[in-house]
Amino acid sequence: MIILIFLVCFGTLRSAYAIFLKLSPQQIQYAIEYGKKSKGEGVAKFYQSWTVSLGRGKGSASLFTPFINIAHKARKCAVERREMSEFDIQQALGYDNTLAFSVTVYGDTFNFAIYHTAKLLQKNTYILPVFEFKPDIADASEFWPESPSEMARLVFKFPADDIDPNELATLIVIAPGGEETSFPFDLEKIK
Repeated sequence: MIILIFLVCFGTLRSAYAIFLKLSPQQIQYAIEYGKKSKGEGVAKFYQSWTVSLGRGKGSASLFTPFINIAHKARKCAVERREMSEFDIQQALGYDNTLAFSVTVYGDTFNFAIYHTAKLLQKNTYILPVFEFKPDIADASEFWPESPSEMARLVFKFPADDIDPNELATLIVIAPGGEETSFPFDLEKIK
């Protein structure tokens, strides 16, 4: 009987610390404070803990969790010198039971991005996206007219129910020729 109680309590505690999927009121308040105090930081520094960068011109990926969504909204409200409303919080949470990744990729043709796809690898299992956004036309990169001359931002959403928030998850972006680029995210360390 004592072992059963321990297992139930341990399971409850473990899921309570997987904070990037659902937030407690205290975690929401912490996200708001983080956003407010970060209003003067550059965007790259603000998102640093949620981003994996492979270097200039090689690509990067950012994970958008409820925590960083609220922090971003709080930061925006602070810059606009207005209080964050309950509506702002609910809008930032906008929970659709998915994990969203924004990925910056580079190429040399104006339409290279539409042929990319992605998958998420976790515990030797591949998870396919339930949503993909790929622009029809890429933007000129900071290297234009040199290679890589084009840059695009893609969005992939994966079903949250299939993802263990306490494990490493690797976003794999696949280029048209089959070349894979990996972005490892240690989910347990991300808010």
